[in-house]
Amino acid sequence: MSKPLDFAWIDQRLKERSQDRKAKRIAELSPSVKIIDASKFPIAINDLARTIINKLEREGHTITGLPDNGEEICLILRQVSQTYNLIQFINADDTRFENYGYRSAYSFVSLPLVRTMIDGLYNCTAMLEDPPSARRYMISGYFRMRETLQAKEAAYADKPEWVEALKSQRRSYEAGLHINGISAAELDDGKNKWPLLGEYLKGADNSHKQMLRKLTLGFWREYSSISHASFDGLTQIFPFLMGHDIPVRLHERLDDATERSLALHVFRAAGLLMCLVTEIQHSCRFKGANIDQRLSEIWDSMLEIYEVKELYELRYRSLLKRTTL
Repeated sequence: MSKPLDFAWIDQRLKERSQDRKAKRIAELSPSVKIIDASKFPIAINDLARTIINKLEREGHTITGLPDNGEEICLILRQVSQTYNLIQFINADDTRFENYGYRSAYSFVSLPLVRTMIDGLYNCTAMLEDPPSARRYMISGYFRMRETLQAKEAAYADKPEWVEALKSQRRSYEAGLHINGISAAELDDGKNKWPLLGEYLKGADNSHKQMLRKLTLGFWREYSSISHASFDGLTQIFPFLMGHDIPVRLHERLDDATERSLALHVFRAAGLLMCLVTEIQHSCRFKGANIDQRLSEIWDSMLEIYEVKELYELRYRSLLKRTTL
């Protein structure tokens, strides 16, 4: 008679095999590759982002000049923070080495999420730089909602199965306009258009635009190309999508390239979230919770990462000094 399976023993053996593969992969890395302990900052960044979110929700209404009591800023920070959490989860050792449903292609098709973080950083910091512009941000959103709703009504209003859904969407849209006091004239005024990142960077220069320009001329374009499935974007990720089609003799090189590439993208995402929380704290000057000290300590732990250090030297070293004064 066969014995029942010992699932705890099997699970332990699988974990040991995963750990062995991970250790072997690290041991096989070139000695010239600098290994950075990424466990130093992800938890600290998430904790700090949650602290800033709580501060915005509880104290945002007390901050003079903060757009709309910080509600839009808080929502953007929540989106950017959760996007970073997803990037961390997908690329964490536990996911990659212990989850047998994981495929390395998942890490690379999710890279456009980093572009989402950059767009969130732009929208948020542009409003912090010019708080009255937050209303244009809202009006532009309602303008696009109106365009979408009108297109649906034109296409489906005569179809019985669509009637109730369209009525519900129309009620929700008009209720939002009423609550926020937005008129049809404001929606039709072209001056209320919220500029895309490329448009915003035109005109008079300042340190904020210099930082965003560095992102757009650098890795924002990389993620944009991947997002649009452009040829130049595909050339960046095609080896990681090929899977078992890559010849066995090249697997070791592919593993090494995977480790390098994923580290780069995860570190960039961490740097972007740090940029955003630093910008918000610089504008709001929240007291308590050791926010300024935590900001400095996390930045210090990340300065071994070249691209993060570039952003820090370009804007955030001086911003932190002014924030703590």
